[in-house]
Amino acid sequence: MRKVVSRALLAAALLVTALVAVPAPAFAGGWGATVTEYNADGRAERFWVGSDGAVWHAWASTPGGPINSGNYSLGGHVTSGVGVTRNQDGRLEIFGRADGGDLNHKWQLSPGGSWSGWASLGGQLRPRTGVYADYFSRNGGTIRVKVTGVDGRTRYKWQLAPNCCWGDWV
Repeated sequence: MRKVVSRALLAAALLVTALVAVPAPAFAGGWGATVTEYNADGRAERFWVGSDGAVWHAWASTPGGPINSGNYSLGGHVTSGVGVTRNQDGRLEIFGRADGGDLNHKWQLSPGGSWSGWASLGGQLRPRTGVYADYFSRNGGTIRVKVTGVDGRTRYKWQLAPNCCWGDWV
């Protein structure tokens, strides 16, 4: 009887944990790390900073399939790891520290589609550190980016609304 009750309690605890609105894990790239995120249709897409400083990516051609596209440059020149997450509408968005020390980002123009140009979100980030991006469903579906400032302190930037504009650094 004790094992049955313990298993039932464990199952209930796992169910409650799954249903509570907690942020998705940070999709983060430390310096030199490869980061994988999934397109809205379930296809994996991998991102990394190449030896040329540009952000590169490769993707699976079918949902659940292997990453088999070959490697393609998204340009830019990044001096940190990259962070990747998905917007509320399913578009991927990537983040990295640009040469000037500011945070730059690039996003898909449609879910699984082509990419925007690079745009600055400002700030002054410490070089060769990680950039962490995560999606918060409990905030209506906004993205939070976490970085290390040049002062060594953790800094955050939030979307003001889903799929939209950005607030100030905190």
